[in-house]
Amino acid sequence: MGKYASDTPDVLNRLCAAPLLFSKKLSNNSAFSALQRSLCITLPAILLGAFALLIKYPPFVQTGTGHNFHFGQDVEVVLDAVINATFGIASLIVIVSYAYIYTNSVNSQKRRPVAHPLLTILVALTSFFILIAQADSSQLLASLSISQGLPTALFVAVASTGLFLFLCRKNLFRFQTRALSNEAMLGDIYGVLPAALTTLIVFAGLKGVLLTIGSEHVTAELQAQLNGMVGNIDNSLWGGLKYVLLSQVLWLFGVHGRNMLNGVSDLQLIPAADENIAHVAAGLPPTNIITSQVFDLVHVGGSGATLGMIIAMLVFSKLTVVKRFALLALIPALFNVNEPIIYGIPIVLNPLYALPFLLAPLVNTGVLYGAMLLEWMPFTSYGVAWTTPPILNAYAVTGSFSGTGVQAVCLVLSVLIYAPFVRLTDTVSTLTIRESLTDLLRFSTGTETPSTPTKLLQRNGVVGRVARALAIDLEAVLDKRQGLHLEYQPQINACDGSVCGVEALLRWKHPIYGYIAPPVIIQLAEDMEIMPQLGEHILDLACRTRAEWTGFVAADFKMSVNVTPSQVLQHDFADVVKQTLARYALDPSTVELEITESTVLLPDDKVFEAIENLRAVGLRFALDDFGMGHTSLRYMQAFPIDTVKIDRSLTRSCHGEINGHILKSIFDLSASLGFATVVEGIETEEEKAWFSQSGCTSFQGYLFSRPLEADDFVAFYIENAQLHAPLTAALDAMKKTKAPARRTQSVA
Repeated sequence: MGKYASDTPDVLNRLCAAPLLFSKKLSNNSAFSALQRSLCITLPAILLGAFALLIKYPPFVQTGTGHNFHFGQDVEVVLDAVINATFGIASLIVIVSYAYIYTNSVNSQKRRPVAHPLLTILVALTSFFILIAQADSSQLLASLSISQGLPTALFVAVASTGLFLFLCRKNLFRFQTRALSNEAMLGDIYGVLPAALTTLIVFAGLKGVLLTIGSEHVTAELQAQLNGMVGNIDNSLWGGLKYVLLSQVLWLFGVHGRNMLNGVSDLQLIPAADENIAHVAAGLPPTNIITSQVFDLVHVGGSGATLGMIIAMLVFSKLTVVKRFALLALIPALFNVNEPIIYGIPIVLNPLYALPFLLAPLVNTGVLYGAMLLEWMPFTSYGVAWTTPPILNAYAVTGSFSGTGVQAVCLVLSVLIYAPFVRLTDTVSTLTIRESLTDLLRFSTGTETPSTPTKLLQRNGVVGRVARALAIDLEAVLDKRQGLHLEYQPQINACDGSVCGVEALLRWKHPIYGYIAPPVIIQLAEDMEIMPQLGEHILDLACRTRAEWTGFVAADFKMSVNVTPSQVLQHDFADVVKQTLARYALDPSTVELEITESTVLLPDDKVFEAIENLRAVGLRFALDDFGMGHTSLRYMQAFPIDTVKIDRSLTRSCHGEINGHILKSIFDLSASLGFATVVEGIETEEEKAWFSQSGCTSFQGYLFSRPLEADDFVAFYIENAQLHAPLTAALDAMKKTKAPARRTQSVA
C-alpha cells in the first residue's frame, strides 16, 4: 500500500493513534454512522432555509420590517414558506433518513434482509407522532422543527428503529408465512407485522406514562428543562459561561442551541439588550454586560466561533478538499450562517472537533466580559441584525472601534484554538483514508475470507463510504476520458537484455485519496458494471501510445494490455479490438492481450471464438498471473495463447525444491508448445540468474525498471538500446550463421 499513499511520520502516527481508533470505532458503528449521515442529509434544506433567513434579516441595523421596504409583503410570505418548509420539517427528514440508512446497513450485514426500509420509516414516523401528539397545533409544529423538535426526533429515530429491527430478528415477532400474494412487498409487511405493532405499542405506552406523570408536551417540557439548567444569568460571567456551554453541547448533537434556550434569551438576554439601548437613547450609561448582542460577538461567524475554524482550515490544513470546503463555507460564515460547517464537515457528533467547538466561545465570552468590565470597550448599546458580518457588527453594536479590536482578538484566539485540531483532523483523515484504501485493496485482491462479499460498494463504515465515493468519481472520469492514464513497465529479453515490450498498467491519481491501486479500480468498475467501457478506454490509451512510439521502438516491439473476463464476454469484444487497432493503424502483432486464469475457466464458447478470431488477424494473447489461480498445466495446451506470464508469487519462491520443479516443468511445456514465457516480479540478480538458466524468455520487474510514464519509457528504451546494441548484433549474426548449417544437415 505504500506505493499508493504518502508516508506519515511515525510520531504523528503515535499521537493520532487514540483519536484514530476512537474515530474508527464510531464510524464503524452502524447506529452512530447512520445518525451522523442522517443529520448531514438535512444540509440542502438547511442551506436553503439559511439563505431565506439571510434575505429576510439582511445584515443591516435593525429597522423592524426592513426587508419589506425592499421586497414587499409577498416576498415575506415566500421567505416564510421556505423557512417553514426547510427548518420547519428538518426533524422529519432526520427520522426518515436515519430509519432508511440504518435499516440498509443492518440488512447488508445479514444473510437475508431483516426488514424493508420503507416499513422501518413508517414505524419510526408513527412512533414520533404518537409521542408528540397533542391538541395544541403550535406545539406540534414546533416539534417538527430543527430548532426545537430535533432532540425528540433523534431519540425516537434511534429507539424506534433499533427496537423494531431487534424484534424483526426474533421469530416470536415474525409471521413465518410469506407467500400471501404475488407482490413480494406484501409478504415483507406481513412477516414483520408483529414487530411493527409491538414497537408502536411500546411508544404508545411511553406516551401514556408521560401523560400520567403530567408531561403532555414532550418537546416544550424538554426545552423548559434545558432553560432551567441555565437558571438566572444575573449579568455574571458564570451565568454567561453556563449559557454558552449548554448551547454548544446541544449544537454538537445537531440541536440549535440558542433556539432551544430561547426561554433564557426571551426573558433575560433580549430584555437586557433592550435596556441598554433604552439607556443610551435616554443619555444614560448602559448597565448590562451579558446581553443577546454580546453572544453575537462571542460567536464569530456563527455558533462555536466557526469563522475561526474556517480560517484555521485555510491556513493550516494541508488537504485540498478541506481548503475547498472552507472556501465554500466562508461566504455564509461572514454573515454568521455556519450550517455548512455544522452539518457539512460535520461538527455534529464529531469527536475531533468537539473540544475546540466548546472551548472557543467560552474563551471569547471571558475575553469580552473582561474587556467590558475593565472598560476596554463599551457595553453593547445599539440594535444590529444578527447577520451583520463579524468585526463590522462589533463596531455597530458598541459604537466604538475598541469593540472591533476586542472582537478581532477573539477571532485570532478562535483561529489558534482550532488550528491544532485542524492539523489533527488532517492526520487522522489521512490515516483513515490510507487504512480504508488498504482494506479496499485487500478485498479487491481476494485475500479476505470466502464468506465476505466481494463487492466493494456493499461494504459498511468508512471503507464502504470511500468505495462509493471512488465509484462515483471513477464513472465521472471515465465519462470525461480524463484522469486515468497508463504507465509502462519494460519487459526484458532474457538473451541479450534488450527491451522487447512493455505492459500497460492503469493509474489513477484521485484528487483527494491519491493514487488508487489498480485492483481497486478494476473491482469498482466490475461492481458498477462499467468494466467493458473502462477496458476499451485502457486499450485505446495503450494503442495510441504504441502508435506514437513508431520510429522510436523496434517494429516487432510488443504492447501488452490486460483484459478482464467481463470484457471478453461482450459480444462485440473482437470488433472493439479490431476497430481500435485500425484507428491507430497498428499491426495486430504489436499488441498482446493479457487474460487471467478466470477467463480460461469461463464456460462460454464465445470466449474461444473471439480469441481465435483475433489471433487469426495476428493479435497475440498471454495467460497472466499463471500459477496463482485454478488453471492446471493441461489448460496451457487447450487454450489459444501465445505467452505464459509467471506470477510473482512463484518468482519469490523459485529457490524452493518443489516450486523449482514446477517452474521448470512450465518452461519445458511452454517451449514444447512454442509459447514465450515472461517472469513477473524479478527484483534480485539471484532471481534473474535462476530463471535465465531455467529457460525463461523474458523478464519483468523492479530489478530492471519500475513502471514509467510514456516519455520516460522512451528515454529508457533509447538508453537500453545503446547499451545492448553490440550484444544484440552479435546474437543476430550467430542466428544467421547457424541457420544454413541446420538446413545442410537436414538435406544430408
